[in-house]
Amino acid sequence: MDQKRANMRYLPFVVLLVLGLLAIPVRIITIQAIDGETLEQLERDHYVKPVPVEAVRGNIFSSDGKLLAITSPRYEIHFDAVTVPPALFQEQVGALARGLARVLGDQSAESYKRLLLEARNTGNQYTLIHRDVDYRVITELRDLPIFSEGQYKGGLIVHRHNDRELPFGKLAERTIGYDRVGARVGVEGWYSHDLSGQEGRRLSQKISGGAWRPLPDASEVQPVDGSDVVTTIDVRIQDIAQRALLRSLEKFEADHGTAIVMDVKTGAIRAMVNLGRTSVNTYYEERNFAVWESTEPGSTFKLATLLALLEDGVADTADIVDTEDGVYSFYNVPVRDSRRGGYGKISLGRAFEVSSNIAMARLVNESYSNHPSKFIDRLYVLGLGEKTGVDIQGETAPHIPLPGSKEWSGISLPWISHGYGIKLTPLQMLALYNAVANDGEMVQPYLMEEIQRNGEALKTHEKVVVNPAICSSSTLAKVRDVLEKVVMYGTATNIAMGDVPLAGKTGTSKLKYWEDDEDARGYQSSFMGYFPADKPQYSCAVVVSRPNPKIGYYGNVVAAPVFAEIADQIIEYQPFQQFVPRQMTMLEP
Repeated sequence: MDQKRANMRYLPFVVLLVLGLLAIPVRIITIQAIDGETLEQLERDHYVKPVPVEAVRGNIFSSDGKLLAITSPRYEIHFDAVTVPPALFQEQVGALARGLARVLGDQSAESYKRLLLEARNTGNQYTLIHRDVDYRVITELRDLPIFSEGQYKGGLIVHRHNDRELPFGKLAERTIGYDRVGARVGVEGWYSHDLSGQEGRRLSQKISGGAWRPLPDASEVQPVDGSDVVTTIDVRIQDIAQRALLRSLEKFEADHGTAIVMDVKTGAIRAMVNLGRTSVNTYYEERNFAVWESTEPGSTFKLATLLALLEDGVADTADIVDTEDGVYSFYNVPVRDSRRGGYGKISLGRAFEVSSNIAMARLVNESYSNHPSKFIDRLYVLGLGEKTGVDIQGETAPHIPLPGSKEWSGISLPWISHGYGIKLTPLQMLALYNAVANDGEMVQPYLMEEIQRNGEALKTHEKVVVNPAICSSSTLAKVRDVLEKVVMYGTATNIAMGDVPLAGKTGTSKLKYWEDDEDARGYQSSFMGYFPADKPQYSCAVVVSRPNPKIGYYGNVVAAPVFAEIADQIIEYQPFQQFVPRQMTMLEP
């Protein structure tokens, strides 16, 4: 009885054991009959899958048809020794080795033969033959013994990758830019969608070494190459501007600088140079200072101040203002003129010519102190409160303090009047000068002339008018008159040209101190203007940051000669008709 009772105690365990043993063949049958296809698909997906095929990126051209950026396909060659039929391999391996030695020229035929035999003996399906060859070499390789049988019988595996090249090297490098993961810069970045095209898909098999070998695939999707972008950049003008700016940077041992040349009527940017100094005191295309670096412009901003005074009817170029002895205080904070002893009583027009800070500060403070918003509103009407909208990455927004804000104080108006307490980029300031040159019409600067595919236009730039008239015609005439007199009688007489009249304004600003950074101290020298003065075709901005003050730092010394050299070279490159300067009389001080 006791034995029977003991046997009954183990019965459940026996039953569970039998059921478990029965479950094993059932599971095997289930996997084979039901889940087999799913598992097979998972395994196939792991080793065989569609992989992307890179599209050829579109080219970037200058306005005069020269290549600024081009995609050069480069190839990597591998060999699948397993796929070649044994008889074919045995018969032609020597001839293939001799062909590789001849075409590639980096190893002997014996070395290549050892490589091919070893690949065959080890069953290597992805033996590296050579990296980085061009298409000409690929065409020769495809005619060699064994390889001529094609990829799936001859074992030749070719992988293409696209290299981006700049045929003109560093010329306009930062403006052309690049398109990388997490960083899209310049034209390359802004028009990345158009340039990139559409990648294709090709069924590939994962083989030893983690490489993917293309397989025959009827559903293969071919990539669609990118479109080409034709820019507004003129290579000759870009070169002229770069050489002129570089000479000044080297001469004055400056930290960095930018030069921009723009077509007055359309806003097309013909040159955009951005040079920064390296640790070994050479210069290269660095950050795009033209659109990114926002600083206090200094006296070049006096154009906006003069436009506001004239357009609001609170002053005229003939009005007399007392600059006293060259020092005048607002709330115990002095404003100084560069001329020791000052200019005394002079007209507003003459004050602009000689760049009197005191004249501008006194007139603006007296005219707008009760209604400061009126002056700030006028700056916005002039287009200085917004980005230009140029088609390039990284434009910094202007900074103009508003009355009533934490930044505003009793000295804000007089300081803004001569270019301090605000921040603008060189391109934003140039847009204003360009509008004056363009009979008051402000146009949006741009870099893309046309997007095309196979030589046919897909999209063409249309001129964008930001403001059809920034001021009245009478104000415009007075402003253009004094801008020309700056060169004839004012701070920029050193750049006056006999044949073609120039117009513009010098600027010298003290850079702010940022914390205790000694390198941040210094001056910014600038010149903004246009030429020829009476029939403007090009506007131009030159800004040089932190020149060596022991050599020179005033705008007329450091920046204005760059402007004059650019104008002179462009005139020689694209001769204008003879312009005869109109008869002008110098305003009495």
